[in-house]
Amino acid sequence: MTGPQKAVAIIALAVIAVGWFNWRMWRRFRLASAERAGWTVADFDAMLAGAGVSPLVAEKVRDLIQSFYGKGVAPHPDDDFRAFLAVDETEIADIAATGCEELGFERPEADAIPPLHDLRDLALYLQSVVTMHRSA
Repeated sequence: MTGPQKAVAIIALAVIAVGWFNWRMWRRFRLASAERAGWTVADFDAMLAGAGVSPLVAEKVRDLIQSFYGKGVAPHPDDDFRAFLAVDETEIADIAATGCEELGFERPEADAIPPLHDLRDLALYLQSVVTMHRSA
């Protein structure tokens, strides 16, 4: 294979990989939308309230993660960052740190944030930050 042929092959593989990833993500969101036909933002807030999360924190979590969801798909507290949203650990820590900052607290370092596996973990972490600062 010549240089240009190798470049074309690499580009073709990259296009196929990106296409496959996008197809998989859209398929996942379509399935979630179908499964959650009756699921609303109010249901999300109610589930988090049952776990001791304030309405302010529940709303902040929705704001932080809404860009990962398709239009009309309400988040679920059990949505896994890696498996469902395809978000890596660095981005998860950045989301949590941004949440702290937007709630009016100091932005924590990434290594100070505990492992967060799903949206419920994020909400509970942000609620713990709010509670800690209120009691201090």
